[in-house]
Amino acid sequence: MQLLEQAQTLLNFDGQSPFDVNILDAVVNTMYRGQGDSQRQASEVLNVLRDHPDAWTKVDSILEYSKCQETKYFALQILEKTIKTRWKALPKEQCEAIKQYIVSLVISHSQNPELMEREKVYLNKLNIILVQILKHEWPKKWPNFISDIVEASKTSESMCQNNLDILKLL
Repeated sequence: MQLLEQAQTLLNFDGQSPFDVNILDAVVNTMYRGQGDSQRQASEVLNVLRDHPDAWTKVDSILEYSKCQETKYFALQILEKTIKTRWKALPKEQCEAIKQYIVSLVISHSQNPELMEREKVYLNKLNIILVQILKHEWPKKWPNFISDIVEASKTSESMCQNNLDILKLL
């Protein structure tokens, strides 16, 4: 089966078919490094996937299992779009879970200066997503954000630097 035929399985959100991150990596790779019709078809698949209302539910799996930075960035774009356009429609429990997940990723990537430098673009996108969440949550639903970020800044220089970057984005 050709890659783009396999890619159609990425668009199946019935819960019956597993989401194959390796196929997504291959489609993203084709989008960035392919040519002609294959690149165009890969782009179409990615656009349909990005616009699917349930695509955000696959972001954690993509971030965990993808071997490709471009695929991880694509997943973060899906999540960012969901937060911008559908945050208030999501159940509170899901919003809280997304918030905690993003906070944990930001912390894990900003505690280590080498990782922070190596994955600067990825971390910046995480910061942007955190700010999108803050636009909905702070100050009413997340009143202690400023004290949380100040306290976290005391843990390491790299964490402090990233927290300053987050504050600049506000």
